[in-house]
Amino acid sequence: MPELKLSIGERDFEVACQEGEENFLTEAANLLNAESQKLVSQLGRLSESRMLLMAGLMLADKMINAEKSLNERERQIEQKESELERSISAARVASESKPAFASEISDLLSKTATRLEKVAKISSDQ
Repeated sequence: MPELKLSIGERDFEVACQEGEENFLTEAANLLNAESQKLVSQLGRLSESRMLLMAGLMLADKMINAEKSLNERERQIEQKESELERSISAARVASESKPAFASEISDLLSKTATRLEKVAKISSDQ
């Protein structure tokens, strides 16, 4: 089992982890360290437990805000997908009714042409 030496808030910690988790743990410690550094610069030296608690709470706050933002984006995506599905449905209905409408117009034009030919023939016979 690998052991890592992590620095958080100017303090070193040795932590054991599972094989392959070293990078994840190092990244997590770096985030915690960054928050700890902010606290130390604002408040000065803190006890280890207070520093870790405050840094953890700050990270949790960021995570909650990121999660809310993600949920809002997912809601917006779902709304856009729904609008897109309605538009696709409307387009399908329009394209399916178009051939029938075109057929009706063709029939009307054909009947009109036949009538005009009859009128023309009658006019030329007189």
